[in-house]
Formats: sequence, C-alpha cells, structure tokens
Amino acid sequence: MILRLLLALALCLAATTVSADSIDIGFNDESFQLTYERPLTRDDYGTALANGRFLYNGDEKTTLGSIGADFVGEPGNVPGLGLGVGTKFYAGSTDRSTDFINLAIGLRGEYAPPQFWGLGVAGRLYYAPKVFSFRDSERLLESELRLTYAVLPKVKVYVGYQNIRLKEDRRNENWTIDDALRVGFVGYF
Repeated sequence: MILRLLLALALCLAATTVSADSIDIGFNDESFQLTYERPLTRDDYGTALANGRFLYNGDEKTTLGSIGADFVGEPGNVPGLGLGVGTKFYAGSTDRSTDFINLAIGLRGEYAPPQFWGLGVAGRLYYAPKVFSFRDSERLLESELRLTYAVLPKVKVYVGYQNIRLKEDRRNENWTIDDALRVGFVGYF
C-alpha cells in the first residue's frame, strides 16, 4: 500500500503542466516524413524540446531517422516570432550502400504575427561538420522552409521545401538524401 502511494506521488511530481506535444506529417508522391516533438520544460525564458523523426524518400532510396533537442523562445517584443538553437543526431542509409551517422547543430525560426490571421513562415538549418560525421559520411546539411497556415488553434497546414545533403566519404561527392516539396499538417495535443 505504501509502495503504491509513493509511486502515485512520484508520478504526480513528475507530471508537468507543459503541454503541446505535436505530430507533424508531411508527404508527397515519393516520400513521407513523420515527426514527434515534446516540450520538456517551459518557463518565461523559453522551452526545451525533444523530438524524433522518421523520413523515407523512395525517389532518392533513402531512410533516415533523427532525434534531437531544441531550445526555443520568443525574443523581445515581436509577437509571433520564435527562434531557437538545437542539436540533432542523424542515422540512415541510402541505396548506394552508404550508411551515415551525424551529429548536427542548427537554428530554427518561425514567424506568424497575429495580424497575418494564421499565416506564417518557418525554417531551419542544421549542419554536421566532418568532426561530427561517422560511417560513410563526411558532412551533412539540412535546410527547410515552410509556409504555414493555422486552420484551427491546434492544427497548422503547410507546404514546405526540404533539402538534406550528405558528403560521402568513400566517393568524395555530395549525395542528396532528400530534396522534396511536401504538404502536411502539424497537430498539437
């Protein structure tokens, strides 16, 4: 009985008022991407987020997974502006018998001011230099730009362009892991 009470107390203390987990699903005819993001902590200075992603691109014959941590906030007195920095751990393979593992650092931003009635723009840029690249890779660069629209308070739809490039160690050439225009939505719960 005491063990159950202690367990219940521990769960209550571990519970947090931070909410707004999100699921992001983007797709086109040749590829899809699924991302889950969860806030870990939130205070007046910003939010720490953990995220995970799975990407399959049939056109480029690539499978990629990533996990990461981002730190975002709303700087100054600019309503609707969110900026952040973070890190991502990538692992994946291509049909060229290339396996890659990379650790990247990067920036992300979002701007959706209230006077735009739900319309916004978002982007991110992550880079893994040679020192953080393993297996068959030398470098990795990911960039993305999205046009978003909040159709409901907890749902945003988007059209976005994403490009992920990998410099292969063995062939000493760049390989495009993902180069796609996708539509999708982000749901918050």
